[in-house]
Amino acid sequence: MEPIEEVSNDEEVPYTFIIKTGSNVPIKEATKKWDDGTMILTINPGSSSTASQDLRVAENFNDKTEGAVTVDFWLPRRIGVPKLLKVDLESDKFELFDKDPLYVREITIIYDRNPYRFPIKNFIYPHHPIHNPTEPREGCVPHFLIREGAGTLKHHETEDYVIKAREEDLKNTKSMVNWKESKDVVGDLLYPGLVDITEYDKLPRFLQFKEANYDMILDFTEKGRDEVKSNVFDNLRAKLFGTYEENRFASFEEFELYLRHKSTEMGWQKESISEAMKVAKIFHKDEEFGRQMLCGPNAQQIKKVTSLDGRWAGCAVPEYAIEGKALQDVMEEGKLFQVTTDELDGIPHGGSFSKKLTGTKQTWYTVLADCLLYLRNDEKLVPVLIRLENRNDGKPATWWTPPEPGMADFDHPKYLAWLYAKMWFRSADMNCYALCSHFAKCHAVSEAIAVAAYRNLPNAHPIFRILQPHILGIIPVNVNARAVLLSPKKNFFTLFLSAGGATIEIFNNFFKKFSYDDLVVPLDVEKRGVQDIPEYLYRDDMGSHWEIIHQYLKELVHLSYPSDDDVIEDEELQNFFKDVFDNGFRRFENGAGFPRSVSTREKLVEYLTAVVVNISVFHTAVNFQTFTYVPFQPNMPCCMSQPPPDQDTIITMELILDSLPLLEITFYAMNASNLLGTFSPIERFYLGDEDVMREPRISHCNMRANDTEASDIVQAQKLFDCTVRNINIR
Repeated sequence: MEPIEEVSNDEEVPYTFIIKTGSNVPIKEATKKWDDGTMILTINPGSSSTASQDLRVAENFNDKTEGAVTVDFWLPRRIGVPKLLKVDLESDKFELFDKDPLYVREITIIYDRNPYRFPIKNFIYPHHPIHNPTEPREGCVPHFLIREGAGTLKHHETEDYVIKAREEDLKNTKSMVNWKESKDVVGDLLYPGLVDITEYDKLPRFLQFKEANYDMILDFTEKGRDEVKSNVFDNLRAKLFGTYEENRFASFEEFELYLRHKSTEMGWQKESISEAMKVAKIFHKDEEFGRQMLCGPNAQQIKKVTSLDGRWAGCAVPEYAIEGKALQDVMEEGKLFQVTTDELDGIPHGGSFSKKLTGTKQTWYTVLADCLLYLRNDEKLVPVLIRLENRNDGKPATWWTPPEPGMADFDHPKYLAWLYAKMWFRSADMNCYALCSHFAKCHAVSEAIAVAAYRNLPNAHPIFRILQPHILGIIPVNVNARAVLLSPKKNFFTLFLSAGGATIEIFNNFFKKFSYDDLVVPLDVEKRGVQDIPEYLYRDDMGSHWEIIHQYLKELVHLSYPSDDDVIEDEELQNFFKDVFDNGFRRFENGAGFPRSVSTREKLVEYLTAVVVNISVFHTAVNFQTFTYVPFQPNMPCCMSQPPPDQDTIITMELILDSLPLLEITFYAMNASNLLGTFSPIERFYLGDEDVMREPRISHCNMRANDTEASDIVQAQKLFDCTVRNINIR
């Protein structure tokens, strides 16, 4: 046997660094390189025995687009496995000159033929060599301290230098992300906690969109803004010269023609327009109305009726509408359902900007509207009773029922009255959808989770690496929204929504009833009693993705937490739960049902699934369908400009068309729905990221297999297509 040669710790061995930088969104300045300084890398900084010297990398890194730089160093073997990596930037430029931060995606070190990944996904700002900043600067942390691999639990770490780096990393991030008391924004009304920054440009750089993404959004909205300005100036000029006339539509067909014309002029996606056109052909049918309650953008509101007391006391539904049965019998059979708009209670009429926008002062009526729906024997869900109440003007509730089956005269007052009542309900539903289901439940709730995550979970934490891709964009979106969209009495929603001038009040109404269980899909479906409705695509698709994501996250949690005791001992994780409860939902009764602590892996998996599904799958469901259902305004009116009808009002087509939005308001609704309904690189469905996997092949392959099973139900880009189907177009 040959003698084994001793290996000296001073012997130098190769370390290869693959440094990945830049955005993954193509833009105009695709070839721009970052050349404002030098990157300095240190392996195992703080270790008394395995730390490397500072390694300087003077390269032109990709900045605006993805790229990678590979460099090799010969380093002492004693350094061994890279467990921690410090990343710093230096620049010789004087501080008076502008310097750009650099977005670093990840760094991989190849040592002894094994790859060691350091996921970063953050910006860093170059400092002058004579300075060594220890505090955040220019919205960036002073340096990165990145733990290798899939993330670790603090109580599993055994080396002091790794623990100290973890604590420093969290301290830096926490100093940049602070809570703002919701009462400072909404007074005594309910609203989740939010970040203590009011201007987008003042956000930490890691909370701003990558420049390429943000530039694309700004370019996308520019044409819409120009059109709004053009409409206002055209009306002012017409009034000045005495040629002004209201831009009202004379028929439903004119709405269709306008939609087709504007979509071509604005360059909107033809596929989306074709779906909206399908809706325009059949929106008047009761079967289509019922389908939209199950598959439209606000499909999570329907509930089984278990009592005919309260709002339904004394109501009467003609037997021909419920196949010759008594209403009580239908309810007891489990075939009676309701959709209500209680969030509009106490919300005043809108239209304060109508004169400026259209040239005519209008009142946009905010009306409480409730609908009873019946599941027919042919398994079609149809509306059978609509209740309207103009509480703002002290008017009594009115009740509206469908005409007798087979009515062929579409100009008959009974047919028009039912069509008109459905429009009033859909207008109320539209306002609740936009402000409550979309913004309040998706955006406001998710921001509270995001702030708590950044404040309590360091980059090295496996749960942070699970959540970070999902929460990445929610804070900047909401900061922009509060500044531009949601300022009381003066916001974007006042341009077209009847309830748009009272956003804070409608949020308060929504949050009075909101709870954590609303985010847990199986519990929500059970609570609403809608397990057995046929063709309920929203429920089916949400349930499928809940199961897939739940199983996926269960695997990841079990990789990082060998037992329930590890969940209990994870102080960083428990601080996160406590922060969500204490500051995210401080003024809610019992923290809105969010657990203040979690003691089992099972509950942790449920919590994470609820957060991820709400911010990704649920948001997709309520967001990306808007351009299918909203652009043709008779289907889902954003506002109604005539008073709601009294019980004895004779309804005519002229009255209906006079109530619907004017041309200018229709455009604002169309443009807003196009902006919301268009998929952008900021809104992605992140699963299968190896940053959170200790054994990536296992979970990633299972995720792919499960998602393949669901692909027949859900499109890759729009998880909820729910297009018109099983309805004959006539």
